[in-house]
Amino acid sequence: MSISKLFVKVFNEDIFEHLEQDNYNSDLEDDFDGGNCSTVPDTRGPKLNELSVTKQMIIVKNWLEDKFQQIQTDSNEEIRRLYIDTEARIGPELAIFDVDYTTTVRVSSDRLALRSQGSFNTVRANCCVYGGRWMYEIHLHTKGVMQIGWASGTCAFNENSGVGDTKYSYGYDGSKQQVWHISTKKYGDKWQIGDIIGVTIDVDREVIEYYRNGRSMGIAFDKIQRGPGITFFPAISLGYTQGVQANFGNRPFAYPVAGFQPIMARPILKLRRANLLLDYLINLAGIFSHYNAQSSNLKSDSNCEMRVSTKKTVYCIFATMLIERFTNEVFDPYIIEDVLLTRISNMTTLAAEKENPHSVLKGLLSLFWNFMEADEIKFVLRKVVNALLGTFTHTVQGLDYEKHRQALSVLHCICLHEQSRKYLIESKLFKKHCLAFFLYIHPLEFYILADLLPDYMAWTQGIDGPKDKYLNVVEKVRKLTESLYIVQKDFLNTLMNNKDGSPESPSSRKLFLTKMRRYVIDLSMEQRPFHAFFFMQSSIQHPLDAPVALAFVSILIDQVRTLFKEELPSHVMEVNADFFMDGTFDYMHFDRVGGVLSHLRKVHRSDIDAHFGTERTQQIYDEDRNSIRANEVDTTLYLLGENINNMAVIGHAQGANNSTFTHFLNPRVPQNTDAAPGNSSSEASICELMDICILFYYSAGHKYIVKIAAVRDEIATLNEVLMETKYYREDIERKLMALEEHANVCMNENHQHVMSELRSKFSQRQNVFATRSISLARKQVWLRAVALSSHRRALFIWLLERTLRSLTCASLTGPLFSFVPEVYINTLPILLDTVMDFSHHDVRVQFEVSDSECSVNAAAEFLAMHSADTRIVLASCKDSLLQALGTLTCHKSGVRALERASKRAQAALVRALLRPYENRAWGQSNWLLLRFWLGEGYAFKDARQPSVWQGGSQPLNQGLCRSRSRNETHTGLLHNVAPANPSKHFQRLIGSKLYEDEPFATTFLNSVLSQLNWAFSEFILLLQEIQNTAQRQENTLFEPKQLKICSMCFELTVSLMRCLEMILTVAPDIVADESRANSDLLLNRICQLISQVLSRVTVPPGCFQFVVDMCSADLNAVTHFPIISAALGILLALLRNEMNSDVTPQKVTRISRAFLTDPSFQFATLEFALGEIRTPLLEQKEIPRGNFDPSTRPNIDPLTNDVRVPHINNSKRIRADPPIIKFALNDYPTHVSPDEIEDVRRLIENLRIKQSLLSDITLPSEDSLCPICCAKPITAVFTPCKHQSCSDCIMQHMMNSKVCFYCKTTIQTIETLDGTLIYSNLESGQTPVSEST
Repeated sequence: MSISKLFVKVFNEDIFEHLEQDNYNSDLEDDFDGGNCSTVPDTRGPKLNELSVTKQMIIVKNWLEDKFQQIQTDSNEEIRRLYIDTEARIGPELAIFDVDYTTTVRVSSDRLALRSQGSFNTVRANCCVYGGRWMYEIHLHTKGVMQIGWASGTCAFNENSGVGDTKYSYGYDGSKQQVWHISTKKYGDKWQIGDIIGVTIDVDREVIEYYRNGRSMGIAFDKIQRGPGITFFPAISLGYTQGVQANFGNRPFAYPVAGFQPIMARPILKLRRANLLLDYLINLAGIFSHYNAQSSNLKSDSNCEMRVSTKKTVYCIFATMLIERFTNEVFDPYIIEDVLLTRISNMTTLAAEKENPHSVLKGLLSLFWNFMEADEIKFVLRKVVNALLGTFTHTVQGLDYEKHRQALSVLHCICLHEQSRKYLIESKLFKKHCLAFFLYIHPLEFYILADLLPDYMAWTQGIDGPKDKYLNVVEKVRKLTESLYIVQKDFLNTLMNNKDGSPESPSSRKLFLTKMRRYVIDLSMEQRPFHAFFFMQSSIQHPLDAPVALAFVSILIDQVRTLFKEELPSHVMEVNADFFMDGTFDYMHFDRVGGVLSHLRKVHRSDIDAHFGTERTQQIYDEDRNSIRANEVDTTLYLLGENINNMAVIGHAQGANNSTFTHFLNPRVPQNTDAAPGNSSSEASICELMDICILFYYSAGHKYIVKIAAVRDEIATLNEVLMETKYYREDIERKLMALEEHANVCMNENHQHVMSELRSKFSQRQNVFATRSISLARKQVWLRAVALSSHRRALFIWLLERTLRSLTCASLTGPLFSFVPEVYINTLPILLDTVMDFSHHDVRVQFEVSDSECSVNAAAEFLAMHSADTRIVLASCKDSLLQALGTLTCHKSGVRALERASKRAQAALVRALLRPYENRAWGQSNWLLLRFWLGEGYAFKDARQPSVWQGGSQPLNQGLCRSRSRNETHTGLLHNVAPANPSKHFQRLIGSKLYEDEPFATTFLNSVLSQLNWAFSEFILLLQEIQNTAQRQENTLFEPKQLKICSMCFELTVSLMRCLEMILTVAPDIVADESRANSDLLLNRICQLISQVLSRVTVPPGCFQFVVDMCSADLNAVTHFPIISAALGILLALLRNEMNSDVTPQKVTRISRAFLTDPSFQFATLEFALGEIRTPLLEQKEIPRGNFDPSTRPNIDPLTNDVRVPHINNSKRIRADPPIIKFALNDYPTHVSPDEIEDVRRLIENLRIKQSLLSDITLPSEDSLCPICCAKPITAVFTPCKHQSCSDCIMQHMMNSKVCFYCKTTIQTIETLDGTLIYSNLESGQTPVSEST
């Protein structure tokens, strides 16, 4: 058989045409019989036909050797010139990073990528130069502090000095825009993630120059040090967590500079050989693809099949011959990028690859998989993907995303090949966030945005530019990125292929979901307690950048929504609750809302059996036992681990055993990454993808949204400053003009200079804030168009709806609801904040939520119904429910949604909020109650603190503002500042609940008063400690923690007082109705507490006034206004009916008497609120007390035996230092109305009249005072111990305990002094345990 025609098809030459049979017959022997077995007729002469296939193959092999020898000969001259050009280089041929001065830098396996783990690490290359012109490139993975440049071999670096900090080193830092050589100077552009920095040195001209993305930034250094012994190494210093990828010529430069040589020489010979071999392999791939297409479309007879098989055998021999030589060249990254990747990019288009299942590219990839070793083709694919990723993550040049689209299209074409796709999913795309970066759109550079949006077109409310033009720019940017997003989603859809499974291998979708779940679980380690410890166990080397995470989770949500519509159009879009119980989804370290999974499996065995059936239940428990056995690992094995992490660290040898000690210290079930063969169920796979989206959003996806909202809030703050500046500037200019007109005769040059300077200062102030506003407006263009566009907002609304739908359906399973993963509940407040607040780019008092009304209503119904669900045990889930409710109550639409919820849900919410404040986190539920009250209470129209220096009578028009932690993460609801949205509906519900259930109301109010007493007592103790410390020492520095606790106690005190004000307003009969069992007790406690609060924070000046006068930034919340206004609100709520119905009181009512007769009450404490103290203060220790002798009639009240004390004779003024910061309600017109101030005046006058009706103010004798409260007379006796106290104190004590306050004996009865039985516990036979209300 002649292989001449086959040879021509592959090699494009006919070597057999010029050969003479006699020339090679003597050299070739036919060692194989039957070699001439082809049945295809050959037109050649008989001499060629006589040759066997083996001999013809030897001819081909020799011809290939001659070809390679000719390439060697043709390249000698170019190689010689290259050697001359690079003779000023010293070091190994392979240029890599070599020396690490601090041994805390992580390095990639090729020793070209770095990530710092220390404060300031310096690394240099393993080769240097002493003459000529050289360059290398640095691809930035981060944009923080780094110093890049050149350093001599004699330079010594440490954590305080890096490249540029020594005599013979030179560095550039783009984050600070400075160059460093002992001293610094301003230089260059501010670099961004994805930039490629070119670093050049011309030793002969003594010049160093830097390039950013191919554009020169000018000469950085001239007259550099040179001379004998001075060489220059490429070197870089990295700040903490900073990362780069270096290219010393290991790959083609992205931006080569003419005349400069790479540190590592270009592989000329390899390039020529690889190009030649790849030409032949592409021809061969086309032939194989043609045969594959024929075999799939045609049915041939056996003879035809034999002929085809014989030809394919020849082609396979050609392939083996070529691949053997190609593998010698292709492992060089330079060859992969410059030859292989270039050919693949030019070979086809994405559309053509989709249409043709037997394309040349697929044939080439199949050729590689069939004829190369598995490790070899995997290495090549990894390097190809790395090269494409480098192109894709490169900074966008101009307005063109074409290079990014092309790079992703090439990767997509490769992934259309089944075997390559499955390998990349399993072993590449989920490592080092590779897939996440491919699904992220890099933002436009700032100078491009500046061209798109000039200063005059920028718009915010403060600078007031053309809004329509501004929004047109936003739309233009959105359209620029739209085509790239379509390509990204199409690529993701290919990775989710569910039709390529077989009995031997799983489908791409199965592999994708398996790897994606593990990837998200590893990312979520950062969310857990002791996250640094957990994070070391994950496969993630460094956290995913927040913008990338947001883009990744958004496109995943879009994909799952599309899959639901396409594959399950009639299916309800929710996660089936069965997957939570049967172990289908693995949640690793996440608990369930009902507790730990193993415990739930034991407790709910019968429920699971009833739900799934006996057989399926047994299978679930068998799988669970197998998992437990797999987890039984000897923890002592951690001693075998050598490194704390499974990654190379320069300076530390990697041993054969590279297990991490943390894996053995906290073992977990090893995940079986081998998915089951075959395709996956559409329902199960789509539900799992949605489940992963929820996990991903909770773990990492939401973080950037909080930062985006921070940009909006900063713009809002700047708007207020600019409008304020504009107002004052116009006001002063108006006054100056009037002054100039009035005093034109007497104005001299000095006056005109002062006025000109004033105008200049105002203009300067306005320009500073306007410049910052314009900068943020440009940044917001990208945020509005891409990062958090209206499309992404719609995706998050959809995710919220589906999450709530899944939770609602899971709740219908009864006790099995406990199996719901905690993340479903914990993500609700974050999703609600995103939908109702953070996804809006303009600050308003109330946001428009018409597009999310259904999801908000569903959230209101679910949260109200489950606010105190006993199936939810996990503390974090309980807290998340309260946070989510807090988000709803911060918005008018959320409050209205709660009011539209079912009556059953509303009743559940009210009962949950009114539970006693013991043994639970009551601070947040109390805050929720206040959200229904804010806007109705006395001087309680705004949650923000008023300022004495704030001008005008209108509050600032600021919308919702949620505080954030330093890392911009989501925080709790107690830090919300939101506009008032009072709910009359819920106020009525709360009042009705308290009226209809007297024991419930008494228990709740008693707990509120107890917590109020605790919070205020702790607050006063801390104030006294601060005052004593400050008076003992000068320049005292207080512990921030102490000040924070003090401020927190103050805020809790005020919030509890506001809660008390609301209760007394919506349900006044709780204390006003004498027929209620505990009304007297509650009334006396309230009056006592309010009197104590007022006496402590008003007059005489004490520790409270001292701390207020300190003006400490950490105690800026501790002021007179919130606590005094809350106390006045409580008093007005108690006495409102009396003030309105009895204008001229003729008798002392029960409530007035309780307040006026309290030992701590003084009129001066009320007058302090008006800033006009007229009543002298009484010093209690100077007041004489009687001996309670009835025979002593003068000055003794005949009814109460209390000593009458005339005011004038026994009063004594208390002298104190005058306060620095004085208080009066009139100073806060933004928060207190004139009518409210008038109410205080009426309150004081009303109480004065009622005081005059009393037969003088009486104080009990010390011998008759209750030993518990030391305020009221003894009225009750306990049996059998015969101890005594006032009835109020002992009855309050009996609400919590049944033993004597003094001797702890079980109390059997309590009687008044006249023998009336008020309590009996005779059936009790032993001392009861203290009970909690």
